[in-house]
Amino acid sequence: MDPHTSVYESLRRQLSTKQPLDAVFVGLLDTLEALPPDARVAFLMSDIFEAGIDEVSLLLRRDAAACRELLRVARSFIQEAGVCRAPLRNEDQS
Repeated sequence: MDPHTSVYESLRRQLSTKQPLDAVFVGLLDTLEALPPDARVAFLMSDIFEAGIDEVSLLLRRDAAACRELLRVARSFIQEAGVCRAPLRNEDQS
């Protein structure tokens, strides 16, 4: 892979040649790339890898309240982007 190509760009190129459903994944990648790094990590760890808020807090070296706020921002941003039609996990499930 070209060192100037991001992982997201590489995945985006691979998925763009696939089926229409893959456009959803391209949209999600674009949206994730637009998030601040800590919000992206918090979202991926919590909603994709199902880590608890304590694990996310340890990884990001932030308190639980700050991580919940990062998750709120990330989830809101992703839903506003229209990538996910189904509701994301709510903050009570974190």
